[in-house]
Amino acid sequence: MSYSHSSRRKPVRKQTARGNRRVGKKRTGGSNRRGRSRLRLGRDSLSATPATTRLIFSLLFAASMAAGALLWPPLEERLGLWLNDDLAVLESMAIQGNRRLSFAEIAETTGIERGTPLATIDAPAIAARLTRKAWIREADVLRLPPSTLLIRVQEREPMAILVPLEASSRPARMVDASGHVFPATPSDPGLPRLIGGEGLASHHDHRVLVEALALFERLREPRFADLWVGEDPLAVHLPAQNDSEGWMLRGSVDVLLGRRDLTARIDRLAQLIRSDQILDALGGERVLIDLRFANQAVLRRGSPTSTRKRLDS
Repeated sequence: MSYSHSSRRKPVRKQTARGNRRVGKKRTGGSNRRGRSRLRLGRDSLSATPATTRLIFSLLFAASMAAGALLWPPLEERLGLWLNDDLAVLESMAIQGNRRLSFAEIAETTGIERGTPLATIDAPAIAARLTRKAWIREADVLRLPPSTLLIRVQEREPMAILVPLEASSRPARMVDASGHVFPATPSDPGLPRLIGGEGLASHHDHRVLVEALALFERLREPRFADLWVGEDPLAVHLPAQNDSEGWMLRGSVDVLLGRRDLTARIDRLAQLIRSDQILDALGGERVLIDLRFANQAVLRRGSPTSTRKRLDS
């Protein structure tokens, strides 16, 4: 009888194929240990910068800043000379923002002629010269290489006409939104009229004129429409110094407002205008409404001539 030996087979672990790799039991051996070793080695290799090295870097940085501060003025001069080398003589002038003033008027005000070396033109000085012009509020001047001078201006916007009490004393002047008075010929007869102000200097801002413009804005409300009806345009008389009458209005009726509590007195004026008694009084003689007294209004009748003399005196 013959016997045959057969070797025992080891069990084969099942593996699942995913794509091109087989997924089995994770190995927890040397690969993870090697990763931890590399990570630990990396941490061990990092060390803080010594205090001496940080001090050296700080001293070097401070020295470089000091050297830059010392060398900048000569470098700035060299850059200025380098830029000026690209500037030729003035050949063209560009002006922006002008509506009332012509190109010729602004160009003449600059005092710069064609052919002037662009490098010798003092832009801030020209801008200051332009702002002394009555109609110019702001001005910027810029040299554009190689041969152009750019001028941007912002003109004043007139908001009212300042008329003296006596027309022969001085010509009318203009007032902008900031209360600035500048001599100019009135171009729009429909602008509000401010009467008085002979002592207000030109080329200056005046608070009383700002208050007068604000008063005019209130009077433009629909409830004061009857004040605008008539032959005489509505005008605001500025309060004279040491005068108890204060603010005065002249339109279809004449109104004395005084100096204080203008908001309350204007509201009282609106109530009087809506009342039938005032409307009936408007049909005949001219009426003067005195609102200077608290909680009451005084009505005075008079001819337009006598009322005008009272207001203009």
